[in-house]
Amino acid sequence: MTVRLSDAGKAYNGVWVFRHLHLTFEDGGTYCLMAPSGAGKTTLLRLLMGLEHPDEGIVEGADRSAVSAVFQEDRLCPGLGAEKNILLVNPVCSGAALTEEIIRLLPADSLAKPVSEYSGGMRRRVSLLRAMLHPGSLILMDEPFNGLDAATRDAAIRYVKEKQQGRTLIFATHHQEEARAMGATNVNLCGE
Repeated sequence: MTVRLSDAGKAYNGVWVFRHLHLTFEDGGTYCLMAPSGAGKTTLLRLLMGLEHPDEGIVEGADRSAVSAVFQEDRLCPGLGAEKNILLVNPVCSGAALTEEIIRLLPADSLAKPVSEYSGGMRRRVSLLRAMLHPGSLILMDEPFNGLDAATRDAAIRYVKEKQQGRTLIFATHHQEEARAMGATNVNLCGE
């Protein structure tokens, strides 16, 4: 899915987060939004998800029904386990195949527990699994590897790259090494 922003801008209470933004995210590409805090990374992802609308300009090609997302916060149902949290957005993937996917990133003994009993890093991995197992053609991730130690982060990056499967992936991070490991094209949000 190719996504384009033409002269896009977003303001809150009369203060522009960004203006005159011209970006193209080509189908199947991997893109990293790197900018200082407050520069609009999360706002841009929310525009692409359809959760916000631009105050000026146009956003084209972002089909809301085809979006798979990892938010800054995990947004999991705390009383449910990893499998049921994934099934909420992807009812097709289930049974032994889903269990195999989950234990690629989580210990097998975690399957019987609700995510409220998981560590922060384990919850983050459930969010990643949920996004990558969803069949959407546009994957949007906000700080997807936060809370993961180096070894777990590397395993999660390998998993995301494997499961991307030609889909367009746009993620925000403050860590250049994550952008390099993902093989991402860096995107500048400073339109004006």
